[in-house]
Amino acid sequence: MRFLGNIEAKADVKGRLIIPALYRKQLEKMGESALIFRLDAVNHCLKFYPESVWEELDKEFSSKLNLWDQKDLLLYRQFTASVDTVDIDANGRILLQKKYADAIGLGADALFVGVGNYFEIWDKKAFDKSLYNAEDFAKAMQAKMGNGPVTL
Repeated sequence: MRFLGNIEAKADVKGRLIIPALYRKQLEKMGESALIFRLDAVNHCLKFYPESVWEELDKEFSSKLNLWDQKDLLLYRQFTASVDTVDIDANGRILLQKKYADAIGLGADALFVGVGNYFEIWDKKAFDKSLYNAEDFAKAMQAKMGNGPVTL
């Protein structure tokens, strides 16, 4: 299961977004009818996880913590307390509460961005501003992958 690419969307007057068909097909294959989401800790976007993916992420995160340690407990509490769930309706839509849309500065143009086993929702303008420019992206890829010089 992979969520890839980016797909533009518009919220209706009630704040509902249609999950892209490509993503819905992936969720259907997994038998998922609800999503778990949270505000990203670093970027102004929402991260949406199929329940099975969230369970693995939660398990991995909590395994790195000592919940008897006050700082670890505080970190885990804050991480899990900022989580919410949303059901996918019969038309493939999710209702995005106003507080979440406001938190990411979501305007008229939303963007679904696939990030492997989860996807994000961004305000399109904010997403465009968050990206590397072409030269910096090439340098970052070269640094990570270690494959000779990259020319543009």
